[in-house]
Amino acid sequence: MGRSRRLQFPGACYYIVLQGNNRQDIFMSNQDRRYFLSLLRTYKERCGLKVYAYCLMTRDVSLLIETAEPNLASFMQGFNTVYTKYFNSIHNTVGHVFQGRYKALLVDKDHVLSEVTRFIHLQPARGGLREKPWRYPWSSCAAYVESDQDESLVDSEPVLAQFGHARLKQSVRYLQYIKDRIKSVSDFVLPVARGAAIGSEAFLTRMEERAAGASARPKTGSVAEARRILAEVAQESGLDVDKIVGPLQWREISAARRRAAHRIWKEARLNVTELGRFFNRTPSAISQMLRLAERPPASKP
Repeated sequence: MGRSRRLQFPGACYYIVLQGNNRQDIFMSNQDRRYFLSLLRTYKERCGLKVYAYCLMTRDVSLLIETAEPNLASFMQGFNTVYTKYFNSIHNTVGHVFQGRYKALLVDKDHVLSEVTRFIHLQPARGGLREKPWRYPWSSCAAYVESDQDESLVDSEPVLAQFGHARLKQSVRYLQYIKDRIKSVSDFVLPVARGAAIGSEAFLTRMEERAAGASARPKTGSVAEARRILAEVAQESGLDVDKIVGPLQWREISAARRRAAHRIWKEARLNVTELGRFFNRTPSAISQMLRLAERPPASKP
């Protein structure tokens, strides 16, 4: 039986597990761990990712990542190749560092996102470490439980928003959320549908349909159409095109830039990388613009 096809589409969220080849160590020093996180930061920026959680154990890694584009396979291939070259060079070894095909399960962001972060952050306890999960230095747990945490790698806000409005209250409640499960960590399992998704069967069916639609979408967009949309937004806003694609961050210019980027993404089918070149911005910045453009307006009191 052949391998199942990865479900890839814009906005997909994945629980990813990497394991050491032949159960060997992925990390032999803290330098390795620091390099891994530095590389993850680089690929987050390059590929327009959101990193909700991570945990680096000696022989396995857990990640919770959202892709702005259907680029999971290219991201993982590039990331694994670069880390393997680094590891073999530093430790004078050859061959694979990671075991076979990585595990990647789709995650129902609307219902189990916080639960999956908790599952990942409890990995040290599940692995038998005496260190408290929130004190383990090689996971993203600190980015959730420390009230003054400023960790640009971790996108903790969507999860912490479920625990209150003030950051201090969010951190206290999330810490308790971790503690509530630590004594029964061995019994803590995630709801997996057909071995492909963390969520319900209905969620997986919807995601399969969404992935099928994404695969039918043109791979590259129309630059000519993008320029037409940009000119149209500029005229509607009473702004010059050069200002919209330029560096200015004035409120009206930023709003027009977001509208233009969102329309070009939807109508001209430019992907995040192409939009980055079009607007002279990084894929990460473009992803943030698209998220803001799709955010519903705040309700008036």
